[in-house]
Amino acid sequence: MTGPFRKPTFRFGRGHRGADLAGAPGQAVLAAREGVVVFAGPVAGRGVVSVDHPDGLRSTYEPVAPSVTAGEAVAAGDPLGVLQPGHAGCPAAACLHWGVRRDRLDHLDPLVLLRPPRMRLLPWDHTEPVADPAVPHGGQAGGPPTARVGGAPP
Repeated sequence: MTGPFRKPTFRFGRGHRGADLAGAPGQAVLAAREGVVVFAGPVAGRGVVSVDHPDGLRSTYEPVAPSVTAGEAVAAGDPLGVLQPGHAGCPAAACLHWGVRRDRLDHLDPLVLLRPPRMRLLPWDHTEPVADPAVPHGGQAGGPPTARVGGAPP
């Protein structure tokens, strides 16, 4: 990684709304997750591909010479195009800027999508909810609620 995600402190604040990953010109750029291509074309002279995912997230890849078109369904790992040189500030021969957002302005760290989900195991006889120590009293967790699996042990 050549440039980490830095969330802006306000809507138009300074930050880095994605992660820059070193690569090689002509290297295949693959879809991180399944979805539908909503844009594939030039923006400010650079090729961009954007994919909407079923969970409401949108991932964007640039600079890419697209091999897909808007409206095309893609699976995780499908090629979207090839990496092009020319990303400003890239210390490598080419860098992929990978961005992820929820809604129009809520940018997320795309590397979180590569990490496995956090798992919590509860005792078999547990009946009362357990407070998440990572969430302050009265606060809200950043992710989905913890699921509980019931039943008797095998």
